[in-house]
Parts: sequence; C-alpha cells; structure tokens
Amino acid sequence: MSRVRRLLLGLGLAIALLSLMPWTPVYALTDSYVGRAFRNFYETHDGIRLLGVPQAGIRKVNGYPAQYFEKGRLEDHQADTKDPAWRMMYGRVTAELMERAPDNLANSTNLTYADLRRASAERQPVPAGFTSGAVAVEGGVFVPLDAHLRAAPGYVVPDVFWSYINRPELFPGGWLHDVGLPLSNVVTAQTTKHGARRTITMQAFERTILTFDPQNPAGWQVERGNIGSDALRALGTLPSPTAGAKRIVVDLSEQWLTAYAGDEIVYDAPVSTGKDGFNTPTGSYKVYLKHAKQTMRGTLGGESWVVPNVPHVMYFNGDVALHGAYWHDKFGTGTRLSHGCVNLPLEAAAILYDWTPEGTPVIIQN
Repeated sequence: MSRVRRLLLGLGLAIALLSLMPWTPVYALTDSYVGRAFRNFYETHDGIRLLGVPQAGIRKVNGYPAQYFEKGRLEDHQADTKDPAWRMMYGRVTAELMERAPDNLANSTNLTYADLRRASAERQPVPAGFTSGAVAVEGGVFVPLDAHLRAAPGYVVPDVFWSYINRPELFPGGWLHDVGLPLSNVVTAQTTKHGARRTITMQAFERTILTFDPQNPAGWQVERGNIGSDALRALGTLPSPTAGAKRIVVDLSEQWLTAYAGDEIVYDAPVSTGKDGFNTPTGSYKVYLKHAKQTMRGTLGGESWVVPNVPHVMYFNGDVALHGAYWHDKFGTGTRLSHGCVNLPLEAAAILYDWTPEGTPVIIQN
C-alpha cells in the first residue's frame, strides 16, 4: 500500500471515529426548544410535567427574558440577584389573566377567569389566634392573602394541593416563591378528557392553577393548569417558532450561536469558529448559497485541506460558511478549530439548515 493511500485510509478512519464522539446536546427548533437560561431548571425539576411543552421562544416580559410553556412562564432574574432561589421565577400569569382576560376560558374548562375572580371575592376570615404564616384548619390549610403571610383574610388550600406545593423537588424555592398566594377558593369545573366529560376541582394561585381529577392515574391526580397557553391566547397568538423576521447571531467570545424570529430567541447552539490566524470575520452578512452536503477544500495561510461530505453548508461571506462538523466535539468550549467557518454540531446544523432561507442575515460579533 502506498504512503498516500495509507494517509487517506488513516484520515478516513479518524473522521469515522470522530463522527461518533459525543457533543453538547442542543434543543430542536420545534416545540421542544427550551431557552439556554432555563434548561438546567427545566431538566432538574421535571419540566415536561411541571411546565409542559414550550409554546414560544425567549422574549422580554416586564424587562426580563422569559419563555412561555403550556403551564406557565419562566422568567430569568439573574441580572437582579445572585441568590439561586430567586434567579428563576414563575410569572404571575394567573393574576394577570384574572385582571386582563376575564372572559377567556380557564384551562380548557367551562369556567372563565372572571369566574375565578368571583371565587376570590369571599375570603375566609382569620382563624382565632392566628398571627402569621399558614395554619391547618378544617378542610386544609389557611393562607392569608398577604405577601408576608401576616394576619389577613385569605383562603383554605385543600390538603391534596398543600402537600403538592410543598414538594421541594418540584418547587425548590418554596410554595410562596414558586406557586404564590392562593387567589380563590376551590371551585368545581367541567372539562373534557379523551372525549369524555369530567368534573374536576380547581384553585387559582398567583403563578399557577392547580386541578384535582380523581379519575387521573395515581401520581397525576394533581396537575398544574395550562395557564401559559391561556396567556398567549389572551395576547392574541400562539406563535410559531418560525414566525417573524429571521436572523442568526454568532458571538465569538461566547462561542455560541443564537437564532431569532422577530424579537424572540427560537434556537441556540454551541459553535467553534476560526482559530488564530484564520479568525472568523466580524460583521453583518447574509446567507447567499446553501449545500446539503459538499466536499470542502482550500489553501490558506500555508495550510491546505480537503474534507469530504461536510453537511448542511450555508455560505455567508465568500468561502466562510456555517456548517456541521463531524471531526470534533469542541463546540462551545472556547476551542476554535476552523479555518474561518462556523462549525456546528451535526443536529444543530441540520435544524438551522432547514430553518434558514437564503438571504437570512448572519451577524458575527465579538
């Protein structure tokens, strides 16, 4: 076997092995996308059950980065505090809906948010001897309608709901922080599940609606209502992750790519950009040519390369492109390995390729 053939065989084997190496997981540009700031919380606290499927990308709400999920809104307050218990917060979505969308149906039941507001009118008197906190009473636990839990009229939270909101694995910040004060008495509602009409009980809290359905499987009888979806309907839309003007921003210092649809972040992924001497150029460009697969070759700065079957190539500045890289797994680590291109994990490159039409702005910034 000739030396050249041995080198080519070795290169092919190396590429094959590298293609099997692990890489930092990313989230699809679909209804499974969870914003970068929220991923650890979502994964650690059973997000698919506690929050459900994401309903929109990252947007600003009351000045904070936030994301709507089926069952609520997560807000990133890291700029305000270093206290880990207060960095992630649930939005006061129920309170907002009771005020701003009273005629909308609550959690796909026969009740509206106005009905919940009416159920808030008859507060329970302060129990005899009560001074602060929460106290067991007949039918559950009395909670005053006061942010500091001082003596004031309030509501009784049934034991089945009280035990649920005091589960630290679900609500690490505590019930007052993560669920909020109760805003209504318990009400009876009608809903449809699997084509059948069911009677359930509900109670409104500042940051959620809790439901109890005795016909649900064990462990699932208490659930959080879909107030995140309700909030987006009240805003007039359940937005598509592909809606709005598209743009891609690559942050060289962070080694991270962020995709926007309008003002919302709809996807992000780690990258590896140009190494020293081959630095990825900063500036504003547009995708002008796409190849699903291509052999990339070139000579620059005394180096030559031939790389076969490079997937999902999108050129935006001369020979500089966004593309998948199967030969390393250093994405997002700060290790820059390319000759100027923006290397992406294979799944991320495929997702972005499908999402990005020619003409999409690409902004490269330090």
